Amino acid sequence: MSGCRCGLIGSSASLCIAALLAAGGACPLEEASPGAMPDMPQLAAGPVDPDTAPKVESDPRYGLLTPLPSTGGVPRIVSLLEAPSQEELAYRAQFRDYAGQIRAIASEHFGSMRSADIRAAGLEELREFTDPAAFVPMFVELRHEKDDVLRFVFDHLARQGEAGQAALAWIAVHGSVEDSRTSTRKEIRNEAMALLAAPASAPVLAVLDDALRSPVHQIANNAGALAGALDVVQTIPLLMMAQVTGDAADETGDLAWILIGTQQVFVEDLNAVVGDSSVAFEPVLGVVTEGVILRAIDAVVVNYRIDIHNALVSMTTDEWGQSTEYLGYDPAKWYAWYNEQFVPHMRKQIEIAKLAESDDVPGTTAQP
Repeated sequence: MSGCRCGLIGSSASLCIAALLAAGGACPLEEASPGAMPDMPQLAAGPVDPDTAPKVESDPRYGLLTPLPSTGGVPRIVSLLEAPSQEELAYRAQFRDYAGQIRAIASEHFGSMRSADIRAAGLEELREFTDPAAFVPMFVELRHEKDDVLRFVFDHLARQGEAGQAALAWIAVHGSVEDSRTSTRKEIRNEAMALLAAPASAPVLAVLDDALRSPVHQIANNAGALAGALDVVQTIPLLMMAQVTGDAADETGDLAWILIGTQQVFVEDLNAVVGDSSVAFEPVLGVVTEGVILRAIDAVVVNYRIDIHNALVSMTTDEWGQSTEYLGYDPAKWYAWYNEQFVPHMRKQIEIAKLAESDDVPGTTAQP
């Protein structure tokens, strides 16, 4: 026997179906669980093994021209040599105490009661932070300051080339998670996205790669929306596998129970009641239950990440030239479509582009 319940968890962008599994049966939604899909690559909890990551664009696994492997993790969409990892930047920021330095500047120059000259002097000191490892701590420490400081932070990052673009991408994905105020989250996200350039650089791809593998649904959804906004087609394999996830429930023991049965009252004992020249008996009533009890002793929460799915459908439809909406949220169908239809289509498009390019070169003749 089994029981199922549906509802919304987290943000409105994550549609959750909790399948409560008990002994003797399975929820009809079980096939939607990523754990029930063998012979497919899975999203790793962290970065993929560097030994399996593409090193240069000539690597046959790079881009969208190679089928996905049947096992292991989805390959990274950018070489580790092209962009510093988030772990490396975080370590350097901690070692140099960028957060502490920026907090000291904010304490001395910013706040609610500072003159324009003092605030301007503080902004000039912030301008000296050009190490990419300082960019994220700068936003984190100053995100609650007044608008002039926030505008400076965004403008400063926008002037820092690819490293600044990566920091803006991180803010668009992670920064909105840091603040509980809905209006602030939207403003931060929109401001950071407006300053990002397309096509996305390698450091931005690295941020998206890490975020789409995140178990935090809001971070993954934000990354999917950003990938769609920048039309980052390299993320298609990650989007396919990240649009639906299976999360184990934290509780242990019985999560719920349902009883279907009948109850019969009977006299299980008598208590003697003695009075003057009289005696009586007080019945003690008991209840016996007959029927079936359903115990829900385990749960798997299947999360449908709507933002990721919408970005995936939009990008693949544009690239393929046909609607992919019919594939739904089923990673197995997407996996088969990608390997059997999309990869051959992309290879054909590359060949057509090469032939067209050769036709434009004087003295060359395209092969029939």
